[in-house]
Order: sequence, then C-alpha cells, then structure tokens
Amino acid sequence: MSHYNSFDSFRTKKSKEKKDKARKKALTNTVIKDDFVVDYAEDFGIVIEVKYNNAYVLYHDDIVFAKLRKDLNIACNKIVYPGDKVVLEKKNNDYIIQNLIKRKSLLSRIKVDSTRIETKGSLKNIAANVDLAVIVVSAKEPPLHSKFIDRYLLILQSSNIDSVICLNKSDLKSEQEEKILDIYRKIGIKVIETSTYENIGIEELRDVLRGKQAIFVGNSGVGKSSLTNAIMNYNDIKTGSISQKSKRGCHTTTSSKYYIWEDDSSIIDTPGIRSLDVSSFDIEEIKEYFYEFDEYKGKCKYRDCLHYKEPLDSCAIKYAVEQGKINKNRYDSYVRIIDGLNNK
Repeated sequence: MSHYNSFDSFRTKKSKEKKDKARKKALTNTVIKDDFVVDYAEDFGIVIEVKYNNAYVLYHDDIVFAKLRKDLNIACNKIVYPGDKVVLEKKNNDYIIQNLIKRKSLLSRIKVDSTRIETKGSLKNIAANVDLAVIVVSAKEPPLHSKFIDRYLLILQSSNIDSVICLNKSDLKSEQEEKILDIYRKIGIKVIETSTYENIGIEELRDVLRGKQAIFVGNSGVGKSSLTNAIMNYNDIKTGSISQKSKRGCHTTTSSKYYIWEDDSSIIDTPGIRSLDVSSFDIEEIKEYFYEFDEYKGKCKYRDCLHYKEPLDSCAIKYAVEQGKINKNRYDSYVRIIDGLNNK
C-alpha cells in the first residue's frame, strides 16, 4: 500500500510541475550582454539606491547619480541592486554604469502585492553581495511570531546567506518570547537581544556586523531604523554625502537604505515586509532548509518521505517530533508551508 494518499500524490506532482514552470519563469535572469559582468575591477562604486532608469552610487567618497549604459537597452532596476559593485565611466559630466562586478549573493523574494511596475507574483531582487542577514523581530508592538522567522530563514538559506536573529525591544520580553528564541538557539541560529531605548546589546550587534555588508530584514515597526541609528551613533538618519573626515555616509530611500558605519562595514535596511511569499519553492526542497531534519536523513521508511502525511511509524521526523527531539512549533511551521504550497 502506498505510504502517501494517491490523490494527494497526483495533486502534488501536478502542483510541482505547475510551480516549476512558474519558478523558472520568475527566476530566469534577464539576458544581458556578455561583457557587462566582469570578475574584478580595481576602481568601483557601490550601489546605494536604484530607481527605474538610474542609480545612486557611492563612488570616491561621494554619492553620484549614474545611468546604465545605453546599449543594454533595459531598465536599470532590472539588473542592478543595492549592494552591487559597479564600474563607472564619466562622460560629459554624467556617470555611466559600464560594468557590474560578479556578485557573491543576491537576495530575492516573490512580491505579494502589485504595483504599477511590478505585478503580483513577480520576482523582486532586494540586495546584492550580502554577507549577513539580521532578522529583526520585536518582543512587543508588533508581537513576536515564529512563522515569520521561519519564512525569512527559508528565503535566506536558499540564497546561501548567513543569518542571525535580533530581538529588539528586549526590555519588554516575557517568558513566551524567551521560549520562541530558545527554539532557534537550539538549532544553531545566533540570537542577539537589543533595546535601543535602554541601550542594550548594541555593542554586541556591532561586533557581529563589523567587517560585513549586512542587511536588516523584518516587519514594519520592529525597529530596524532605530537599530541603524544606534549602530551609527546617529539620532536621526538623513540623506547626505560621505563625510571626508569620517568616510561615513547614508542615503535614505523609499525602498532600501544603505549605510556605511565603518570603512569595511555597511548595513542595507529594507522596508518592512508584511508577508513573505514562498510559492516559488518546490514542495520537495522545503525540508532541506529545516536543518534540524538533517540528523534524520535516510532514516524514514520511504526514500521520498515528505514528513507530511506519512504514518508516524514510517517517518523518522514525525517520530522525532513525537519524542520531543525536534521542536513541534518548527515542525508545525514546516507543515503550514507545505499546506500553503499544496493549496496554490
């Protein structure tokens, strides 16, 4: 007898085929000229903000306005993102982006809501060359929900970006929030507790960010901008050019914000994201991003076990949950994601 309901199996297969096509369409890179991407350049600028047809670039201690070279014949915001390193050429007092230096990472998400330019379900690239992602959550206002952390981790892990969790407003933390944080500590995710109001944990966060191009992600209201202010010792972040004395600068945008707080340390602050769409993932790959499952690989009765609707006695993951070896909340989060993919 099949370990998986035949109708569900058929539905999963058809759903996977449909999502595979949609995902390939969404993730297909725009075709650009072969000479645009280069492996290395000694002189380059860092993209701070991208508008439709142009970008603000930190270049030689100034923030300059640059356009994409015309022969590419594509909107700038389709191939250049905050954090990108670009080669500039000055022509008639205008800066032209001639080349993009090959990225080491690119963080993307699927848009849930529509704009005039981008449609619902389209791929939105957020930032490039990210060394570390800080998932900022708060103890209160808004309350801490593990499902958002799990979805952020899923997206970040699929992009091969290291992550830490930062609980802001930690002075308001209760036993309930402590239990949620312990779930992630036990699976090896570093947790930093901060309070910009009480000046708690700021130096620890600086130590983690130092020497990295980091990105702050999280819902609106969790205090990402307040943390950036605290890291930079600023009371208010405003648009401005680089100080010749400190070589530090910032550029406030309506999308991502890029801040340099030390010569080799920067923060990309993203707008608050109300929901995270993971519909571009295949059902079969979700389990690969729940690292606590790794210990039980190959121990299920069936090789293609999804750890979903299979009987308890045939699934090592379900048995580990039953025994308390895998956190039930994390497993429930896994099931909710699978349910969501099955119902799309």
